[in-house]
Amino acid sequence: MKPVSLCLVEMGKKGLELVRAYPEVLPQEEVNNIVLKSMPLGANDGDFATNTTGTSVISSYVFSLPGEERTNIASLIAVFSSMNYQPQVIKKVFSFTVTELRKNNAIDKQVLTDLLPKLYDGLVKGELRIKISSVVTLDLAITSELTDEKKDVFDAFGEDVWK
Repeated sequence: MKPVSLCLVEMGKKGLELVRAYPEVLPQEEVNNIVLKSMPLGANDGDFATNTTGTSVISSYVFSLPGEERTNIASLIAVFSSMNYQPQVIKKVFSFTVTELRKNNAIDKQVLTDLLPKLYDGLVKGELRIKISSVVTLDLAITSELTDEKKDVFDAFGEDVWK
């Protein structure tokens, strides 16, 4: 499951603004469309959405981001070239990352900006191991076990019905 790019978008003074994209391989017009669709209207902390834009499919995780003046809202986005990926895995990776950073008071725009290349590499390799500081390390194996748990419930139900 290799994303084309990862993006960080935040609500700025003039609306949604791209903070960083990694790797920078998308055309500017595509990036503009991704920024516009990265945060659904009325999105709240913890919301996850999958959308299409142009030739790309995006999965975005919305979260609150502490700021100097006020708490802001931001979105981590994974961009794919087709629907051939598991959105629930992306949700769990992004949710885990934000939750762990928040737990360790390490969540801010600069940390997230610096994390994009490491997050990208982790998704490509299937293993997330990112050292944030001397005491904080994000460690997550990205496997098929991270797929949607609802599927397991339905499979178990089907097995019970046919016994």
